[in-house]
Amino acid sequence: MIFSVIDVETTGLSAKRGDRIVEIGIVRLNETGEIETVLDTLINPEGPVRASDVHGISSGMVEEAPPFRDIMHHLSSLLDGTVIAAHNASFDLGFLREEFGRAGAELPSISPVCTLILARKYLSHLPSRSLDSCRRFLGLTDDGAHNALADAFSAASLLRFFIREYAPRFNDEPFRSALSDENGWLFDSAPSLKPR
Repeated sequence: MIFSVIDVETTGLSAKRGDRIVEIGIVRLNETGEIETVLDTLINPEGPVRASDVHGISSGMVEEAPPFRDIMHHLSSLLDGTVIAAHNASFDLGFLREEFGRAGAELPSISPVCTLILARKYLSHLPSRSLDSCRRFLGLTDDGAHNALADAFSAASLLRFFIREYAPRFNDEPFRSALSDENGWLFDSAPSLKPR
């Protein structure tokens, strides 16, 4: 089973209202959880870059970056056939779905995992289940919150933690339910995971 752990930085919070992706980071993990591919690219949103105070990306930084439609096929080949994971998967996948739609294509068929939902269930002792809080829990250094690749690496580390600690429970209904997010996505490949 191959995982593609993603994070996007955007011009705002609503893909449905026209906000766009300005950066995407993908950390692809092989069956043993080792990193096999990394992608980090700025994306020209073909419009104003907002939320720069959050992600630090300016209009000048994306001026020469490719628009989404120019990297869509590469992203599709990278994600297709993998289990996609993200911290707050509905946010990241919502933006990806809108960007693919604008480019006249569909997001490849994927079975996502939301590490935020897993954190809410299994890390309830933390004061927050934000990616930053989970990063501190794992003892990771902060390599740049709201940097797509750094956040994708953090989410990948969190996913590996959940697999290592909870893989024996992947067949249990409570664990399977935790793999569903608000939109009803379910990590239906979970039973094939093996404890390390």
